[in-house]
Amino acid sequence: MNSHGAAGDPVSPDLSAERSNLDLPLIALWSVSPERKAQVIDDTTSGSIPRPLYYVLLLASGGIAAFGLLANSAAVVIGAMLVSPLMAPIFGIALALSRGDLHLLRNALVAEFGGVLLIVAFALLLGLLPFALEVTPEMLARTRPSLLDVFVAALAGLAGGLAMVDERTSPALPGVAIATSLTPPLATSGLSLAFGAFDGAWGAFLLFFANFLTILAVSAAIFILAGFVTRAEIGTRTDFLKRFSAAGIGLLAVATILTRQLIVTIDDWRLNQAIVTTIEHAIADNPGARLARVIYDQDANGSVNVLATVNTPRSFTPQKVDAIQHAIADSVNRPISLFVRCAITHDVAAAGSANLLPTVNLNGDFIAASVTPNVRLTEAAEQTLRELVSRRQNFELLDVQLVHLPTGPVIVATVSGARPPVPSQVKLAQEIIRQRAGDETATLLVRATSTSDVTAKGRVLLGDAQFSPMTAADRALQEKVETRGKTVLEHVQNTFVDSIDAAKHGDKWEVRAEVVSARVLQPAEVGRVAKELTALAGATVTLSVLTPNGLIIDARGFTTVQRSVEEALARELAARDLSERVDQSK
Repeated sequence: MNSHGAAGDPVSPDLSAERSNLDLPLIALWSVSPERKAQVIDDTTSGSIPRPLYYVLLLASGGIAAFGLLANSAAVVIGAMLVSPLMAPIFGIALALSRGDLHLLRNALVAEFGGVLLIVAFALLLGLLPFALEVTPEMLARTRPSLLDVFVAALAGLAGGLAMVDERTSPALPGVAIATSLTPPLATSGLSLAFGAFDGAWGAFLLFFANFLTILAVSAAIFILAGFVTRAEIGTRTDFLKRFSAAGIGLLAVATILTRQLIVTIDDWRLNQAIVTTIEHAIADNPGARLARVIYDQDANGSVNVLATVNTPRSFTPQKVDAIQHAIADSVNRPISLFVRCAITHDVAAAGSANLLPTVNLNGDFIAASVTPNVRLTEAAEQTLRELVSRRQNFELLDVQLVHLPTGPVIVATVSGARPPVPSQVKLAQEIIRQRAGDETATLLVRATSTSDVTAKGRVLLGDAQFSPMTAADRALQEKVETRGKTVLEHVQNTFVDSIDAAKHGDKWEVRAEVVSARVLQPAEVGRVAKELTALAGATVTLSVLTPNGLIIDARGFTTVQRSVEEALARELAARDLSERVDQSK
């Protein structure tokens, strides 16, 4: 039995035809059937005739493009590309020049450049209307063409020509229409004229003209290679070159202009990268500082004016800006005038400042910014200080900065409170910072500002006395104790009580008074007042007297605010060590 069945055998089809097609030389794949040639020529000729419907579509396309540009909508601009019929006359010009068809050439030129004038004029009219308020990025993107746009147009022309001559690839024409930017540059040119931006109008028109000439050249080559032009229609080499001389010279001139523009663009890109990189490197040691935007222009003498917008927790000093300016000038080897616009922002997490980039990754996670060792040390210091401050609630942490001195890094912490911290507190915080940061050379310097909390009752000496809830009976007893305490203390000659607070802790009362006296009160005098207040309250009362110079007097003797804080801190650390040893023993 023959394994190669008959042609009608559904089990074993005859593949000889397909195999013979694959065996054809590559050049034969360019051949187009006479029927397809006739259809393409007829479609191209018909599409190149400037009919009323053609201009209506052009007006619709131009209007869509103009509104899309003004609204900064890429989707609307793409819609304008799909509606635009400007591609057909370009194919008509290419076919006419290839075949020497003057009638087709005249129609195609009228259709193409009549449409160009119509779109530019319509966009100009729309740009003069009141709703055309500002220039958009979609417009700006089409005012600075470069040689790269010629390469894009060449590939688009290749795809468009193949889609035109081969019916199997014809469905790709909508994508080709999107890739060939014809109507949007013309609309941009008209809008630029309305805004008085003549350089922008020229740049946008140059983009269209570059696309037009490139698509023309590529499509003409495809028509010739695909067999749409006979040897007789091509004529002599001289005739052929004469027909394409204007297009060739124009394409060469446009390529020269765009090559120069590409060189300028590359130089501008390198300048931008140098400026951005230098500024980002200079502010890398500033916690929370982020470069948001850079705008610059170049003078005729080559100097560059730079405006950098920086999101930062604190303003830069003129010295900092001067250092960055010199760094940029050294990097680009040009005179630089730098202006830094500081937008005060502060990324804060529960543990303190945070460094997050204003974006997320593909997993939807926040992206943490990479930080320098200096920023890492500053963040560790801030986190430690916030923990210690929140534990004692005697201070408010205002700012944390890092400076470098010959002795090593110095962390400058600004705090505010009723009194400055004592050295033992600073030492404890410094030891924790060194341990967390892994830097034994780091030094903590606390810059303290004193604050006084005053209510209608007077200076707050005990927070519980004024802000803790009390029963009506306790509040009445508190008023009696404070009044009696002030009266008895002022019985001492030349002694005045500025403030006094009484707070109840369990079944005991704590009374603190701030006095000014011609002499130092003695512990025995304070003790007698405490006994009288105890009798009045019917509960144990401890009284401490605070003098303006930081001396504390109670029934036991004299001490100072600093000594009292240091002793309380020592007791706290001892209790913590004992608790840790007990936990370890378990």
